[in-house]
Amino acid sequence: MAGLLHAGVGRATITPPVGIAHAGWGAQVHERAEGIDQEFYVTVLVVRDDDSSPSTSAVTTPPAVTTPRGATTKAATPILEAASIQTLKTVPALVGHPVYWAGPKSGITYELTRTSDDRIFVRYLPNGVKIGDRRADALIVATYPVPNAYRAVGLAAKEQGAQTFSVPGGGKAVLNKSAPKNVYFAFPRSNYQIEVYSPLAGRAKNLVVSGKIRPVS
Repeated sequence: MAGLLHAGVGRATITPPVGIAHAGWGAQVHERAEGIDQEFYVTVLVVRDDDSSPSTSAVTTPPAVTTPRGATTKAATPILEAASIQTLKTVPALVGHPVYWAGPKSGITYELTRTSDDRIFVRYLPNGVKIGDRRADALIVATYPVPNAYRAVGLAAKEQGAQTFSVPGGGKAVLNKSAPKNVYFAFPRSNYQIEVYSPLAGRAKNLVVSGKIRPVS
């Protein structure tokens, strides 16, 4: 008698959050996702019979996340949907480079996202906000691999409306009047750039100037 065939299918939404930086050149300060045009899904089909191990097939549906200039972001694949502080401390070793955050906060859920080009986003979700809620406008600290990141920040500082200031430890930061909620900074001889986004104008700069944006350790 032939064995039974077992099959299962599942689907999840993994759309990058509103507020995520556009995956363009390293120190851009003007392109952020403002809304979602189409959700990004992953669909998994698992098939097996009584005598075999499961065979899995995954299919992703690419997103179109709108930005102020009508561009789209690259797909963001979360490492974890939610992360404890202990888990966050393991991420630098996992990805092979520093990962920055704003330190521990009470009453916060840490949403961790990793893109296909190794950009890491730590989003601070207030109590009551679910992981993956695209409507939530929250503090985000992002770490980007950028060759000669310090020079990239210097180039961004030459754009119209740009303002620069020093970062504790010898770093340089830039923000642009056209996007006052976003601050980018880097350190000399570093290949990693950090972005801080806050829905409250001025807060991102205050966090950077105070030295509160630091590597997870």
